[in-house]
Amino acid sequence: MNALARFIMKGRSEAILVIAALTILSWGLSPASLLAAAAIALPTLRRGGKEGARLILGALPIVALAGYILLSDAVQAGGYSLVMWIPILLVAIILRETASLSIAVLSALALGWLVVAGMYAMLSDPAAFWLDTLQQVLKPMLEQRGTGVDEGLINQTIQLFSRYATGAIAAGSIMTVLISLLLARWWQANLYNPGGFRDEFQQFRLPAPAGYVFLVLLIAGMASSGGVQEFSVNLLMPALMVYMLAGFSVIHALCSSTRAGRFWLAGIYVGLMFIAPLILVITLVGLSDSWFNWRQRFASAGG
Repeated sequence: MNALARFIMKGRSEAILVIAALTILSWGLSPASLLAAAAIALPTLRRGGKEGARLILGALPIVALAGYILLSDAVQAGGYSLVMWIPILLVAIILRETASLSIAVLSALALGWLVVAGMYAMLSDPAAFWLDTLQQVLKPMLEQRGTGVDEGLINQTIQLFSRYATGAIAAGSIMTVLISLLLARWWQANLYNPGGFRDEFQQFRLPAPAGYVFLVLLIAGMASSGGVQEFSVNLLMPALMVYMLAGFSVIHALCSSTRAGRFWLAGIYVGLMFIAPLILVITLVGLSDSWFNWRQRFASAGG
């Protein structure tokens, strides 16, 4: 991975080549899109937003041409790429200019909320839109369903998911942006500031006012009904991703402060594969850290 980062930083042509190649590869292997976005973020973090914009402008014609040859649709290929590239460029610029991971993460959350608000502004009933889309996509599968499949249960599941599909897509989108941003920051630290990423990530903490907004959305989602409840939950889902990330930061910081911390950390990640509700506990840790500052409390107790 460090060799790839060094190649990206070797020059603009090399970076454009990596971005275009990984983006084209992501059409068949989706995780490659994370690396492509990180390849934009790394030079942006090091050299500024103008450099990141130049890389996008340089890679776009290559990707569009590949889209025309491989997919017979240059516009779709270019549009897909810009949707992936522009958010990471904006968030990387914010991180470079503010040197604050919390501000950068909150800016990614703001982009996610804009996606949700935009869907509700453009569509009179986003749930109906997603329901129709899902039914069209799943119709061939339902027609070939086995005799043991409960059609009523499937329809209920589709209807439930359609109500919150907007928030789920926004949450997934900002999570990919944040993963790419953290990967680029890790590359940058490895190349120019060894150990810097570990310290920055372990000190990452979201401000208390953001936590109050989260609680308002949570209460609105639980206490209201109808459109207000649906909109609140769709806004809440991207916020859950952000506080999950904050929770992992706290856990990494606490585990690094003890000799047995490495084993505890490994146990937590193994537990996540078998105990799904554990992710909610980690999210709650990230949320509560906004007020309780668990790192400082545990450090004081250890002292």
